[in-house]
Amino acid sequence: METFSTRLRKAMTLRNYKQVDLVEKTGLDKSLISNYLSGKYKAKQDNIYILAKALDINEAWLMGFDTNIDRTPDEERTQIMTYISTDDSMLPLLGVDDVAYIQPQETFISGDTIYFKLENKNMIRKIIDYKDYVEFHAMNPYFPIIKCTKEELKEKNFIIIGKVIKVENKSAFK
Repeated sequence: METFSTRLRKAMTLRNYKQVDLVEKTGLDKSLISNYLSGKYKAKQDNIYILAKALDINEAWLMGFDTNIDRTPDEERTQIMTYISTDDSMLPLLGVDDVAYIQPQETFISGDTIYFKLENKNMIRKIIDYKDYVEFHAMNPYFPIIKCTKEELKEKNFIIIGKVIKVENKSAFK
């Protein structure tokens, strides 16, 4: 996987930008961009967005992920969120460090793969709705099915964050 600094340099070359051009376009400090280019620091999420927008490139590509460099314009994004997986519960769909794109929504349809919070823990699972309870299924058989009654969902502070609409899966190619 290419580093953030390598990808930043490639994007600047592609767009024919010098460091001073990037400083002007982003409003970021020259020394900060210099530190990014040298590999001393990696940009945090807000600056990744600023840099990617200025360079008109995909944020995930800039971070080093194996994805298309083309950026989806902000007006077409309609509040799509990204989530970087921290476990292998959804293998082979989603492994550690894979990216899931989440369409924010507060409801679900049985069979949807959703991003949610349960007992203050964020997870991605396929949800199956039965009459009196729901089940949260991991794709990886080593992770147990979580079964909750509708009442238990309330007690466990169940919150739907959104529906998984796309994944960028690099773990399948390791």
